Amino acid sequence: MSKQEYTKDGQSAAVVTKEALEIARKGRLEEAITAFATAIKLDPSRFKTYRFRGIAYARLGLHVLAIKDFDVAIQHDPDCAGCYYERGTARMLSGQFEDALKDFSNCLHLDREHAPAYSSRAGVFIRKGLYREALEDIGAALLLKPQNSGYLHNRAVILTALGRYGEAIRDYMRVIELSPRSAGSYNNLAWILTTAKDPAYRDCRKAITYAGKALEIGSNGAWMDTLATAHAECGEFEKAVSIETLAYKLSSPPNKNFSKRLEIYKSGKTYAEWRDSHIACAKHAPGQALK
Repeated sequence: MSKQEYTKDGQSAAVVTKEALEIARKGRLEEAITAFATAIKLDPSRFKTYRFRGIAYARLGLHVLAIKDFDVAIQHDPDCAGCYYERGTARMLSGQFEDALKDFSNCLHLDREHAPAYSSRAGVFIRKGLYREALEDIGAALLLKPQNSGYLHNRAVILTALGRYGEAIRDYMRVIELSPRSAGSYNNLAWILTTAKDPAYRDCRKAITYAGKALEIGSNGAWMDTLATAHAECGEFEKAVSIETLAYKLSSPPNKNFSKRLEIYKSGKTYAEWRDSHIACAKHAPGQALK
């Protein structure tokens, strides 16, 4: 081992890296990044250290710096499936969706059983409006991890977008069974039961119960909006207006959709009635063929 690989205290780059990893596990990420930098300075050829530092940067939300470190790691180890996944995640969170898609695909080319990469690629497909491709990927993730409540929740989101409400409801119910404090799943289930385009799937009373469960776990404007919408669906417009008013006050920045729904409920209409009437108007607009 060359002299350059030691600190003044005689520590090797390997030892410093190991200590940095332990610091990172304790959540002291900024301190860990400093230690990783020391290890890299001691031995720039230890390319795994770049990956470790990249992960720490990513956890701090410093995605540009994380991507640079993952670039170095991949350049010197192009068969590192995890490196592609980690860079893809940083790119996705930076809004670089096309590059993220390539990274997740490269990860899966190297490791066909990397369930998180299937799930994350499905997330990119959702953002691109490619719901059938997203459904295929989240299905692959679930084949590998059938009890993963996060994957089930994501599949329910996709199924809802495809109008497959019965399957989405089953998935959300399974999530709640596996993770009883999954407030987001309670909320989304309530939204389907309130606003499904197929009225056969609407049940405002159940929706009120599920929306209330979400708010018992954690309160925010979006979930209050769901509860207000459920009360309106049940014809309880005074409650809907009161709750929607609070939802709007809690939203930051002010949510224009909440403000719009507030006006709808004040007029004595449900959200589904208002939406369906606007769809009908669009279909009958001049210059459009009637269906």
